[in-house]
Amino acid sequence: MGESISDQELRRRLLTFNTVVPPVTDSTRRLLARKLADLESRHSSQIDSPKSNDISLINVSNWNHSASEDEDKNSYLFTETRKFSNKLPEIQTEKKKPRLYDSNVSLTPREPIFRSPRSNPVTETPYADQAIQRWKEKMMNQSQTDNINVSNTSQFDFPSPVSSIYSQNSRRYIQPTQQRHLGNGYTRNTQYIILLFIGFFVVIFGLYFTSIQSSTVVLPPGILNSLCAKKNLEGFDCETEQERVQKLYSSLVSQVQDKYIKNQCETSDIEPTVDAQTIFEYISTHENLPSREIEELVELFKSIAKTYSDSPIGFDTTFNINIQPNLPILCAVKNIFTNMFYLILWLGIVSLSLISLYFGICYMTTKSEKHKHEVNRLVENIIDLLKQHAQYRPNEGYLPIIHIRDQLIPPNERQTKSKIWAEVEQYFTESESRVRSEIQQIDGEDFQVWRWVQPMSPVTAKKIWQGQAFETTDGSMNSPQPSPTSCLKIRHMFGPDSMLGVDCELRVRDAILEKCESTEVLHLSVDRNSQEGCVYVKCASPTEAGKAYRQLHGFWYDGKLVTVKFLRLERYHQRFPDAVSVTVPLTPSNNEKRSLQ
Repeated sequence: MGESISDQELRRRLLTFNTVVPPVTDSTRRLLARKLADLESRHSSQIDSPKSNDISLINVSNWNHSASEDEDKNSYLFTETRKFSNKLPEIQTEKKKPRLYDSNVSLTPREPIFRSPRSNPVTETPYADQAIQRWKEKMMNQSQTDNINVSNTSQFDFPSPVSSIYSQNSRRYIQPTQQRHLGNGYTRNTQYIILLFIGFFVVIFGLYFTSIQSSTVVLPPGILNSLCAKKNLEGFDCETEQERVQKLYSSLVSQVQDKYIKNQCETSDIEPTVDAQTIFEYISTHENLPSREIEELVELFKSIAKTYSDSPIGFDTTFNINIQPNLPILCAVKNIFTNMFYLILWLGIVSLSLISLYFGICYMTTKSEKHKHEVNRLVENIIDLLKQHAQYRPNEGYLPIIHIRDQLIPPNERQTKSKIWAEVEQYFTESESRVRSEIQQIDGEDFQVWRWVQPMSPVTAKKIWQGQAFETTDGSMNSPQPSPTSCLKIRHMFGPDSMLGVDCELRVRDAILEKCESTEVLHLSVDRNSQEGCVYVKCASPTEAGKAYRQLHGFWYDGKLVTVKFLRLERYHQRFPDAVSVTVPLTPSNNEKRSLQ
């Protein structure tokens, strides 16, 4: 066929199929004719077949496959074809692919999932577009039919490919948020632990590699040259002699280092030294030299080990290690761990010792302070007790020491506080001049006693009301009319040194209440720190305060002249807020009326 038609006819018939036709030459004519025959045979078969929707996807795919074969055969024409295809108008066709979730497309379990055929835009023709369009129409009609079938068979539970795909994807990619966070946390902690171990071993290996020394032993040239000069050797003979000496010295260094490594890594019983006799025997075994030359070499090695600072070995009485050699990696790591263990152990012991020392000092200081405080407390209590006894019983101003101890220290504490009591007795014997230790007979039995020897006047010995200094009755100049307020301030009820006893405040309180027996006193406060011996009193009314004023002002008590003045109620409540709500009158603590005797 290719020989029977002309070039113009071949081009015209190819152009009817909208095919880009390159120039017809002897090399392209045969391929173009073959292509024309394929196009015409395909066109005739399509015209003969009925125009229905029964065209199958397999035929289209076969056509597309055959077209791809033609493209492979005409691949050398593609360069020219692309040049002309850019100038031709593009044939736009509507390409609509059915989507997976489209409502118009329904897939059943027996229905395969089709993919649209791929086509090369360079080789597409109107016939291919028509075939693809017909296939699409068939697929749409079939989907409508399947929708009707699915609605009729909806009572059966057939697994849908879409749902199965969705469920598989859900199981694959959807995880609970909490579980995912927990997994991330565990993964992160694992990463940190791994990084920590890696960092630890990097440090260990770093320490090992920084300790590596060069294993090459190079003797200084001056020593080797002097050796040749001594033996009158030159040239090759000198170099041979130097190499032999260098080799023997390296062997000596290796022997010493091997013993040192065995001592460090295997057993500590091996001495990491080599004596001169061993070197002499080694050289005589490996070198055929007279004894005199061997002795000279040994002496040379001794001098090198003593004088050469860079030598790995030294010599004093034997050859020993001067520079630590490279240990095997396992031995080095073991030594590093051992050294770290001993370092941590030593630091722990030192830290525990310092902490123990600190707490021991704190404990001893606290115990010493507590001991001193207890001694001082007992001394003060004993002084108060002796002073009170001397005030009320001036003729018997002493107390048995053992009775004082039994009164101040409970029975269950006397054994533990025996040392404290011994220091208290020593204090009164050596440091207290107001107390004297003596022996007195009480009820026919001798007792060691403490006597209060400080002189005390008879007036101060008894705290009583001792008479009136001036008149304060109604109508006198010292009696206010009327009373301005219900609050009083009483001065000179006690002296600066007279409030040392346990019940001194109670005695002052009872003295005022006993003197004002017929007066309603609601509140009373004794100012122990006052230098003027002040006592503050609130009465039930200004009239009651006037009665208390006349009963206290101008009277002598304990050898002191008592004076009274009125206070404003607001100021009294400001100083004593608890006195605002008091309504019950006060009474003395007993009925003995000691201050009035």
